[in-house]
Amino acid sequence: MAITGTTRIFTILAHPSTHVAAPAVFNFIFQALGLDMAYIAHDVPPGALPSTVDAYRSWENLGGFTVTVPHKEAAAKLVDEARAPADAIGAVNTVTRSAEGKLTGHNTDGMGAVRALGDCKGTRCLVLGAGGAARAVVEGLIRHGAAHVSILNRSSDHAQALLSLFAGEKTSLFSEDTLPSMDIVVQATPVADKVPFGLDLSRLRKGARVLETVMRETALGREARRCGLNLIPGHAMLFHQTRENFQLLTGLTPPAEAVRGAFRAIGYSAP
Repeated sequence: MAITGTTRIFTILAHPSTHVAAPAVFNFIFQALGLDMAYIAHDVPPGALPSTVDAYRSWENLGGFTVTVPHKEAAAKLVDEARAPADAIGAVNTVTRSAEGKLTGHNTDGMGAVRALGDCKGTRCLVLGAGGAARAVVEGLIRHGAAHVSILNRSSDHAQALLSLFAGEKTSLFSEDTLPSMDIVVQATPVADKVPFGLDLSRLRKGARVLETVMRETALGREARRCGLNLIPGHAMLFHQTRENFQLLTGLTPPAEAVRGAFRAIGYSAP
C-alpha cells in the first residue's frame, strides 16, 4: 500500500491500541478496491482525548475515525452533532469529518451486536457492563424486540445511569436468581483474564447465546465453550459493523466478499 500526500486517512481512538483489528480490516478492503485510503491506530490516554479530537477538526485529509475502549462516552461529548442512536445513549463508535471540519458521531455497536446474535425477539438478556458499548447493546436489544434486559455492573451508580436512559422500558438490575432464565448474555466489559463478576455460566441453559464484544480471547469465552453454550466471538460483531462503518466513513459500500476476505486475511472466519 502506497501512502502519499493525497491519501485519505482514517484512524481509531483507543487505549491501549494493541488489540484493535479495524486497521488491518479496512486496509485490506482499501487495497482490494484500489482506493487511495489508509487506516491507522491512535493510542490516546483519556486525558489527551479532548486535545486529540480538537486537532482532528483541522486534519484536512482525515476522513473520520472510529472509537473504542475507553473513549466512547467521552467522545460523544466532543463531537459537534450526534445521530441516533448515539444521541440518545451518549456514546459514539464512529465519527465522520466534513470538509469544513465538523465532527458527527454515530453508533453502530447495537446494530453489530444484534446482527451477530440473530433474532432477539422475546428474549431475556443479560448485559455485563454499563459503559458505551453496553449502552448501545441495550438500546439495540430493546429496539429489536427483547422481552427484558438485565444489567450487571461493578458500579451500581453507572448501572443506574444506564437504566435511566431507558425509563419505562423492560430493563432492570440483574438478580442472581434469574440467571437460568437468560437466553442471551453479552460481555460488554474490558475484562479478559477472568469471568466478570464470577458469573457461573454453568447455570445457563444449553443453547443460550453468549456474545463477546472484544476481539481477543477471554476467560468468559473459554468458560462458555466449556459449558456447551453458543459462543459468538467479538469478530462476528465487528464483521457486521464493518460494512456500515465503511459506508459512514468513506461514502462507499464495500462488497461483502471484500469484507469476508479481510477477515480471512487476519485469521477470523466471516459469518
